[in-house]
Amino acid sequence: MQTDIIHQAGNDRLLIFFTGWGTTPEVARHLELPKGCDYLTAYDYREIAPTDLPPLTSYQEVYMVAWSMGVWAMDQLAAALPRPTVAVAINGTPMPMHDLYGIPDHIFRGTLQGLDDANRQRFNRRMCGGKKLLAVYNTFAARSTEDLKAELYGTYLQVKDLPEETPPQLSWSKAIVSGKDLIVPTANQLRYWERHGVPCRTLAGAGHYPLMEYRSWEEILDL
Repeated sequence: MQTDIIHQAGNDRLLIFFTGWGTTPEVARHLELPKGCDYLTAYDYREIAPTDLPPLTSYQEVYMVAWSMGVWAMDQLAAALPRPTVAVAINGTPMPMHDLYGIPDHIFRGTLQGLDDANRQRFNRRMCGGKKLLAVYNTFAARSTEDLKAELYGTYLQVKDLPEETPPQLSWSKAIVSGKDLIVPTANQLRYWERHGVPCRTLAGAGHYPLMEYRSWEEILDL
């Protein structure tokens, strides 16, 4: 796992963002940070370990947001993370490959087996749900298709043997679920979070990548 941190002397608040598979921190670069807040981003989950995280014990308040595959990655590292002041999951679950609670098995495996440049573009179109948002998404810094495939394969090795019932390890405050998610089925997300008593907020018209619906992290966190 890779991490980037923006730190300013005197800040005692931290925002942690785990982004989705195959992406870079640019997908959330437009979101305004809360005042007095450092910012840690994490991405590339082909291997994840507590040692990937920098020291985080000095912060008085820690806000956490995870999107897509980042929800699983953040949940896996719950024991190494501070207890969150607020933690928000967006369009993902701690069971990313599951017929009832995540991406159906055959779709996950099929994406891995068939990933090439053309299928990657089809995936991005489904993720964005429209040409206008896709055009914005395509301006972000891109990683190579081979790099994305290596990450997906590494992630697959970590999730393929998850127990049939894997409860969340992190104290999630809420889940934001897009009503038109074509990547992680909306019904599967709702089924998982409701089963574990995590409040859900549905974005009726949004697709899998809903971050452009917001202008600031405070809107997502309800601060």
